[in-house]
Amino acid sequence: MRETTKNIKNLSLRGEILAMYAIETSGLSKAFRNIYAVQNLDLRVPEGSIYGFIGENGSGKSTTEKLIAGLLVPSGGEIRLYGKHYTDAGIRTRMGVLIENPGCFPGSTVYQNLMMQALNLNIKNPNAEVKRALKLVSMSGAANRKFKQCSLGMKQRLGVAQSLLGRPRMLVLDEPINGLDADGMRIVRETLIELNRKEGVTILISSHILGELSKIATHYAIIRYGTLIKEMQANEMSEECRDFVFTKTNNDTQAIAVLSRRYKEIEQKDGGIRVYGETESANVGGLLYANGLSVNEISFRKIGLEEYYLRIMSQNKEGN
Repeated sequence: MRETTKNIKNLSLRGEILAMYAIETSGLSKAFRNIYAVQNLDLRVPEGSIYGFIGENGSGKSTTEKLIAGLLVPSGGEIRLYGKHYTDAGIRTRMGVLIENPGCFPGSTVYQNLMMQALNLNIKNPNAEVKRALKLVSMSGAANRKFKQCSLGMKQRLGVAQSLLGRPRMLVLDEPINGLDADGMRIVRETLIELNRKEGVTILISSHILGELSKIATHYAIIRYGTLIKEMQANEMSEECRDFVFTKTNNDTQAIAVLSRRYKEIEQKDGGIRVYGETESANVGGLLYANGLSVNEISFRKIGLEEYYLRIMSQNKEGN
């Protein structure tokens, strides 16, 4: 009966029926010289999700990912991958990892570095697998370039290619778009979306570029000082990140007085006025014009992930 209850718990997340969690941590902790980098962390990463891992520098993101990847030993708690202990050899072979910087030999070419990793993983037909990984990150044309001659962005994409060798079932990526230009971000973003949607790869990804993360994540976790602050699905995040009409006028003080007669929630921010609960810019503009105000700028907008994150962090600090 106890085991049945545990299985039922693993099959649900906020009412959503799932096969299982790809990653589940319970009370996960890691201390360095009696200072906790991660403390009693409970994460639930659904199978087939792109799980955005968000937090300030020093919040414990990289430490958590190293624990999940088996690069560090926990001080306490439990890690399960697809329902099995995280040290299970069969599961570990299906995990691709990029944490911090790709481990490559500077004097070897991009192709050679990938080939060495493929041989180390005992991959069948390594040449075909290396070519596949290079194509996925749009680096086929740079195969013969030495690693030391690659830009930071190219090195990051090579690291992503390394993590894709062997067709992993799960990816653990720490800041994979760090140092990438707009086109590099697009390539990595499209690669991750394709792997997730077409091949069902579960992706745990941390990033400081929250606007980019919001384009791909299906779930989020926000941590601070190694402790979970909030865990939510993308649709819940979307509900929290409300819509509003933004406007600038020739007299914002008077505009606020006018708008307050019709709208309950108005905020002066970013050099203009936000009108929450309104989706039609024309309604706001018409009201302002009717009251003799000139509208210099008006548009429909939505609170972004970065602003939402900063609000959560601010509320948490105040709570402390």
